[in-house]
Formats: sequence, C-alpha cells, structure tokens
Amino acid sequence: MVTGFKLQVTSCKWSLGCLCFVVLCLLSLQSLAQRVTTTTNKSTIRIGEQFELKLTVDPAANSTLLLETWFNLPDSFNHFEVLQRLPIDTIEVGGAKSFTQKILITSYDTGTFKLPEFAVKLVGNKTLTSLPLPIKVLPVNISNMQDYNDIKEIIEVEPETDWWLWGKIGVGALLLLLLIAFVIRRFFSKSSNKPIKKIAVSVHDVLQQIDALQPLIASQQYKLFFTSLITITRNFSDAQLGLTSLTKTTDEYMVLLKGKVGNAPTQVQYYQLLRLSDAVKFAKYQPATTECDQAIHAAKTFVTTIHSFNYQPRANAV
Repeated sequence: MVTGFKLQVTSCKWSLGCLCFVVLCLLSLQSLAQRVTTTTNKSTIRIGEQFELKLTVDPAANSTLLLETWFNLPDSFNHFEVLQRLPIDTIEVGGAKSFTQKILITSYDTGTFKLPEFAVKLVGNKTLTSLPLPIKVLPVNISNMQDYNDIKEIIEVEPETDWWLWGKIGVGALLLLLLIAFVIRRFFSKSSNKPIKKIAVSVHDVLQQIDALQPLIASQQYKLFFTSLITITRNFSDAQLGLTSLTKTTDEYMVLLKGKVGNAPTQVQYYQLLRLSDAVKFAKYQPATTECDQAIHAAKTFVTTIHSFNYQPRANAV
C-alpha cells in the first residue's frame, strides 16, 4: 500500500512538471513573437485635414528582423489619399532592431471609413498583418457654432399639368435644336481644334476686389460677404485653369480643383473656406469677425498660390 501511494505521488509530480514546462514554452514563444502595430494620432478629422499613420514592425526578442518587402500603401485607397511618406526609421533596443514609418494621410469624402489591413513580408515567406483602424471624416468643424441651424429638406409639391405650357416648351425646344444644329454645322469644324485659352487676370486687381469686401464684415452682411468672396475666387480659378465652375456645386468644384492648386495646405484651407461659406449661406451660421478675417486671408493665399503655380515652369512646380 505504501509503495502504491508513492507511485501515485511520483506520477502526479511528473504530470505537474510536464504541464509547467508546456506553459513556459508557450509563454516563451509568445514573448518571442514578431508583431506589427498601426496607430494614428487622430480618429476623427475634418474633410481635407491630415492625420499621421504610424506603421511599426517589432522583432522577436534577441533576434534579427529580416524584411523582404515593406508595407505597400497606394497613393489612394478606401477614400483616403497619401500626402507624404516619411523615411523608414530603425530603432535598436537590446540588440534587436525595429522599423517604423510615419505617413501623412487625408480624406476628401465625409463618413466613417476604415484603414485596411497592411501586410509586411519577411524573409522566409512569412507575412505579418496589422489590424484595421476606423477614421471618421466630418464635413466641417461645427463644435463651436452655437447659432448653427440644420439645413431643412426641400418640400416637393406636385404641380398641376399645364398643357399649354408644355406646348410652348416643345416649340421652344424644337427651335433651340434647330439653332444648335445650325451653329454646329457652321462653326464646329473651325473651332474643334482650338484649345481652351487661359485668360490672363491681374492678381493685383483680384486682391483689391477681395479687400473691398471689408466693409461688409463691419456691417455684418455675412451672407453677401461670403457669396461675393467665393464668386471672386471662383472666377479667378476658372480664368487661370480654363474651368467652368459657376454652375457646379461646392463638392463638384472641389473635385475640379483637386491637384491643380500646387500646394496641399492651401488647397485644404480653401476647401474649409468653401464649407464655411455654405454654412453661412444655407444654414444661417453667424461667423465671428476673426473667422471673416481668416476667410479673406485664405482667399488671398489661394489666389496668389494658384497664380504662381499656374505660370511657373513645370520643372519648379510644387
């Protein structure tokens, strides 16, 4: 009986020792694991505002990290656009090297989007993948707008059918088609090969027109001030770039300007001016005097930047 009891005790000790050894091995493997982390300095941004994405690859303890290919981020992905890629930094801690890269990103679409999984390939055909991160993009910063009112939906009314009006419209449309056919037949062949000419506009005159809007701020005519300011800058950009944007919405106008300003911060600043102007004109937002002064500064910066970028040699373009 004593011998059997000793055998049972010895068997239990051996099983417990094996279990401890397995747990220690698993913990050791976990501590040696290589890992990829992605972090951002902001989870919520305004449209056109940039944020920082940090990609980090940490090696296993007391080991060398051999990379075959780094993260492959396209210039545009999932409603995001890459503005700048900083160099890859190498940090050595305790004999082990980790790699880090910072990338500046922005978005010109509103909504909640996810930064997808990013993968890095190690030597030996091993791939490490990061976790996706959500980013919320707001149309405009309205946190301090106490007088901000929501834009009400248009109520549609079913009109009665006016057949006499439809008859006049039909006759007018027919005459218009005949006129268009005549114009195309007469002038299309002569003008089809002519490129769109960019109209030379004096920057000095445009800046004077912007300064002339100062009295509207003093008299608190904010709607007229922003309407006039955006009209001046739109006319200038149309003349410089050969565009026709006065019939376009704000979003369509922003798409036309994309990549043609030559200065990303100036473009973002002007986009925010357009959003603030819409809030004043359509949501009855009452801006502060400092916001109006900043609007004038943003408009002047846009005018001078787009003019210098449009007329400088391409080799020196920003």
